[in-house]
Amino acid sequence: MPNRILKESILTDKKFNMLSLLEESIYHRLLVSVDDYGVLYADPTLLSHILFPRKTDIDGETIRKSLKHMEKLGLLCIYMANEEEYLKICSWENDQRLRNTRHKYPTPEQADNTKLDESVKVQPAEEPEKPAEKTVVIAEKRSKPEVKELPVAEIPLNDNSVYGVTREEVEEYTTLYPAVDILQELRNMRGWSLSNPQKRKTRSGVKKFINSWLARAQNEDGSNPRSVPKSIPINPFLSILKEEANEDRQAEPAFSL
Repeated sequence: MPNRILKESILTDKKFNMLSLLEESIYHRLLVSVDDYGVLYADPTLLSHILFPRKTDIDGETIRKSLKHMEKLGLLCIYMANEEEYLKICSWENDQRLRNTRHKYPTPEQADNTKLDESVKVQPAEEPEKPAEKTVVIAEKRSKPEVKELPVAEIPLNDNSVYGVTREEVEEYTTLYPAVDILQELRNMRGWSLSNPQKRKTRSGVKKFINSWLARAQNEDGSNPRSVPKSIPINPFLSILKEEANEDRQAEPAFSL
């Protein structure tokens, strides 16, 4: 019996890996039993004796079902010639080095066309997939993971998730509502949402809620523009002294000439 070449690419072949363990065993035994052109009898009863000469639990029906599955996957084709059924391994020419010998069995080209069903006509052998060329610079071709910007503030929603307000949104709100301390108002919104879980907003309506809140704060602060810049904090002790001085002036008696 001639030597056969079994390439390691069979281990990753998609069609081959769709076979059951028993079907794999049958396929391996076919590889060592076919002639130099990948052809062999396809009669299930005959094959059960050719492939498993020392096993009695593999019957013709098991062989028939396995061959049909392999044929469906395109691993082999079955045809009639000289009133006899034959099979041919489809990828034989790609996997083996053919020797200049005569055919032992009829080839698919010699099949009885009148008896050859359309579903079992010879399928052209697929070219083996070439391994992808290794690239020298792998790191450059890998897409860099996007760094997700952390939200400046988070407002709880009615589904117990949160809406993250980005720094870009804060800058936009600062432009739209210049008289409002945006960060403080966002903290106020978060506190309100935590205290009123039944009134929390939906994800689709939270932006409208934010704009309405800031617009209201803008209207309230617009009539009383701040005399002290946001960056300069007000001294609370100085405010207390001013209030006490005002109270003392109001308490002094008025003298008339």
